[in-house]
Amino acid sequence: MTPLSHLIDRLQTVTVDLDPFPHFYLENIFPDNYYRELLRNLPSTDVYDNLYEVTDLKLDHFRHRNQRDMDAGWIDLLPKDLQPFWTSFNDWFLGPDLAQGVLDSFHSQRSTWPEVSVESQFIRHRAGYFLGPHSDLYTKLVVLLIYLAPDENAEHLGTSLYRPKDPSFSCPDSKHYPFEDFIRVKTAPYKPNSMLAFMRSDISFHGLEPLSDTDVASEGRDVIQYVLHDKQMREAQLSARRAERSTT
Repeated sequence: MTPLSHLIDRLQTVTVDLDPFPHFYLENIFPDNYYRELLRNLPSTDVYDNLYEVTDLKLDHFRHRNQRDMDAGWIDLLPKDLQPFWTSFNDWFLGPDLAQGVLDSFHSQRSTWPEVSVESQFIRHRAGYFLGPHSDLYTKLVVLLIYLAPDENAEHLGTSLYRPKDPSFSCPDSKHYPFEDFIRVKTAPYKPNSMLAFMRSDISFHGLEPLSDTDVASEGRDVIQYVLHDKQMREAQLSARRAERSTT
């Protein structure tokens, strides 16, 4: 069984949890041998960008997050021995079959979708990083957070889901809010070969509790983020961003 067919089969088994917003947690998303191969082929941090340096939002704790977009040409940055694995990975992971499988996993919540575009990135968090509750960018439809834990010893480092203390509160953009304004409903276990998936909405508040030196004693907390955007909305948003930057 290929990694793609394995993952699509796993997606067909999910039950969507509606509390506090539509999401599911899924284990054994890749064949075990493939997952171990993926960990062995993870890029070193020198291939990543520091979030604080590349974002317009200069939050100090962003200095503790590195990331690498899986965009055009990114594989050329890798050592030659890593390139075959990630070339193959890109071909199926960013393709239309997985995107459709992800949309189908939320069929109980939505039967029709706009045309989508796929974006993905590696994320590596270090001690000192946190991410306050936020609903995410309005162009996103579905987000997968694939946990690349090396072992079972850091389950508490998963993504948390929140409910605002004010039940009428919602947020149409990606503003980050203080933890004390929210109730933590659950934390998805940061376990090997698992993932959290959710539908983005104005109440899809999620975040990451602060990471300590004890929490992240190794190179970092590794995640692959996979996002399905509303293609038309995303292209308009990126076009507007480019136009704004060209005038500054």
